[in-house]
Amino acid sequence: MVIKLSHNLSESTPFYGKLPGPRLDRLYDLAKGDGCNSFYMTTSNHAGTHVDGPYHFNPKGRKISEYDMSELIFTKTVVMDIQVSPDELILPEHLDACSAFREDCDLLIIRSGFEEYRADAEMYVDHSPGFSRAAADFLMRQFSGLKALAVDFVSIAAMSHMEEGCEAHRVFLGCEEYSSRPILLIEDTHLPHPLPELDRVYVVPWFFDGLDSAPCVIFAECRD
Repeated sequence: MVIKLSHNLSESTPFYGKLPGPRLDRLYDLAKGDGCNSFYMTTSNHAGTHVDGPYHFNPKGRKISEYDMSELIFTKTVVMDIQVSPDELILPEHLDACSAFREDCDLLIIRSGFEEYRADAEMYVDHSPGFSRAAADFLMRQFSGLKALAVDFVSIAAMSHMEEGCEAHRVFLGCEEYSSRPILLIEDTHLPHPLPELDRVYVVPWFFDGLDSAPCVIFAECRD
């Protein structure tokens, strides 16, 4: 069985209110006598389900367009359920259960349930939970083989704790002591209940040369 773990990108995708959201403009229209249908699509590369590459915060880091597809396939996935409230900062104590999971995890998926607010853009974006610097350090120490982290909220950085979120990005993306092993950040992921056991997870970004990060499709092969 194959399931999708990403949201479709659309004009209704929740995005930061002070920035223009995704937009679709018709270029050619069969209904108006044109020879085909065609569109221009305008979007931030951080709108909707997307994957942050190290260059997002790290001037020496890799751009997502520089990754090989073999680096975007994950076979040792761990799904962790944690309960967080709007505006809550994720701390190491939220992640204590990590010690019970496999240490060779290459993709950690945090399922908080905050996805239920996605239809309310103001709540989902402006009051999203996010990571603290301490929680980022904790995960990097706990999982020495970690290559990617996925969350079911709009960003690793909560709007109400932006500096903490920026520090967490810097940890994960290799700006400091983890420069030898930065990890990818997958934000605004679709994580339904129940979620089957994931055997192999594929992250497929838009490979647009020069982009730090990109919208992506995520799908998983599941065990029956």
